[in-house]
Formats: sequence, structure tokens, C-alpha cells
Amino acid sequence: MVIGLTGGIGCGKSAAAAFFAQAGYRVVDTDQLARQVLSSPACIEKLLGRWGRDCLGSDGLPARSWIAAKVFADEAERLFLESVTHPEIARLRKEATQDVTANYVVEIPLLFEKKLASEFDVTVCVASTDSVRLARWLAKGFSVEDIQRRINSQLPLMEKFKLSGVVIWNDGSLEFLREQVLAVVRNLAPAKS
Repeated sequence: MVIGLTGGIGCGKSAAAAFFAQAGYRVVDTDQLARQVLSSPACIEKLLGRWGRDCLGSDGLPARSWIAAKVFADEAERLFLESVTHPEIARLRKEATQDVTANYVVEIPLLFEKKLASEFDVTVCVASTDSVRLARWLAKGFSVEDIQRRINSQLPLMEKFKLSGVVIWNDGSLEFLREQVLAVVRNLAPAKS
């Protein structure tokens, strides 16, 4: 079983993924894969070719906050970055989910935007109200403008909601989120004969 786990920013995908892990699923976080790909010499070379040394931090690695500001302000730059990183992220994701005896949950924010739903046995969307999402990101130190740019780069949450096989609502406590994840796990478990 390979679950595609998505949702809007600030909805709690990572918290839900952690509860899937507690239930025995192997978690593949595509944001972590993206960081790995971004730091590869091949990717750095392409970034330098497009943006020059400004895109690197003092450690010689891509400056993620600089890059985020660039790509969330300009769709052409976002599409460039995706063209550089997404093929390798997809390869690593598939490589990480090859054990057919295991259950996986793949945390993938752009699941529907990149038309990847058919690659998963089921899609699960973690959703929250806009006010809760905003509060979570403001607590992380992001500005309202930064948050809005990120939200605008994704499908509207209601579209993800409609396209998903399962929806988990995450406006409540972590315990309530855990109970919902466990209910999903129980419903997806193969029937015992």
C-alpha cells in the first residue's frame, strides 16, 4: 500500500505523516528529497547557471530562503526550479517505495498539481480552515505576504479536497488528528480471511 498524502500549507501533513509512521507506515517526505536534490552538485550547477552566486549561502549550498523568495514571486522561476528538481525527486521517491512488503505514506504537497494521483493506491488530503492554517504559518515566523504567495502556488485546498480519496480534517487537537489517521489505517487494512 502506497498512500499519497497531500494538503494545503499549514494543514498538518507532517503531523499526520508522523501518526502514519506510528501505525507502521514508512514515511517518504518529498520535501526532504527536494532538499537532498537541491544540494546535489548537478542541481547547484544549474542554479548557478540561471541565478548566479546570489542563490548560494556562505556554506556554498543553495540558500533555500533566497530561492523560496525568488520562485514564489515569479512563476517562470518556479517552473525552472521544478524542471531541475522534480525528475530526480520522482526517481528517489519511486526508489524509496520499492519494497512491496511494506506500507508507505508519501508526503507530497504538489500531488494533484503534478498529476501524480495515479501513482498511489489512495490519496489522503489533510485540510484545515484558512484561519488555522494562517495562524500556524505566522507562528513559524512567515509574513502574511509570504504565506499568500505559497498558497497561490498550489491548487486551492477545496480542489485537493474534492480530488482526494480520503480527507482528514485538522482544526482540532493532535489527539484528534491521530484518531483520524488511525481510522484511515483501519479502513485501508486488508480484510482478514
